[in-house]
Amino acid sequence: MINKIFFLLLSISFMAACNSGNGRVMADSGYEYEVIRKGNKEPIPMDSYVFFHMSLTQKDSVIQTTTATGQPSVLKLTADNSGYGQLAALVDIMATLSVGDSLLFYFPVDSFEQVPPGFDAFTEDMVYRVGIVEVKNEEQFSAFRDSVKMEQEKEMQVVSARLPEVEAMAKANWDKYKSGGFDGQIQRTESGLGYIIHEEGDGPKPLREEPVSVHYYGMLDADAKMFDTSFKRGQAYKFPLGVGQVIQGWDEGLLLLPKGTKATLLIPAALGYGAAGSPPMIPENADLIFYVELEK
Repeated sequence: MINKIFFLLLSISFMAACNSGNGRVMADSGYEYEVIRKGNKEPIPMDSYVFFHMSLTQKDSVIQTTTATGQPSVLKLTADNSGYGQLAALVDIMATLSVGDSLLFYFPVDSFEQVPPGFDAFTEDMVYRVGIVEVKNEEQFSAFRDSVKMEQEKEMQVVSARLPEVEAMAKANWDKYKSGGFDGQIQRTESGLGYIIHEEGDGPKPLREEPVSVHYYGMLDADAKMFDTSFKRGQAYKFPLGVGQVIQGWDEGLLLLPKGTKATLLIPAALGYGAAGSPPMIPENADLIFYVELEK
């Protein structure tokens, strides 16, 4: 998966570098990086929490970026960064930067020991860009973490409170579907997947391998029995789309929906849990129905 590849590649040593021209610096390992923007020139103190944005591009295509969500990643800079494992090299290079600095790291595709799925057609270097956006000390980070936790708890309460409303709507939609009330509104794909758009979002459709956030209410097609729902937990389910982390019906169906869409997915057993089902909640050969809300 792309979100794991970023961390895999950061095991490269950036130490003992020498100038290779054109603004790039070459490490002893033979990989190049380049500081493309300088910030406030104040060094990052040890034991600081570093907030950074990261993007991965290949030619003109953006494969992954934290700026899409507006939420930077964060890690703690310490004197001994070996505890970060494959991330240790990233933390080491960040120790030489300042707030506002941006770094490009060039990684040839043929440097993979095993080329990840979807990267086979890449011929030019992949480029990682890391930009330092903020630094907090222990006290500041603790306050930030507490505020984030408080906001998350509030959001979970709001979402959980919607469960009775969503459940009633999903059951009503099941009744309407079974009585033929959605005839003419159901769209079908070649695989047999059906979907009904209740409210179309105004965002773009998600891309394959892009992280998505989905609220859902899952029922058995046979009797509308609920087997799982994100509304009870109060948290959306987040995962990279189209890489097999979820059932095939989700991977296929969510790619068809603009972000912000509310829809019902009609998933035959072959695109769900198949002949085996998923005991004890989902019997064998069970067709499934999911009400979904694809967040922006």
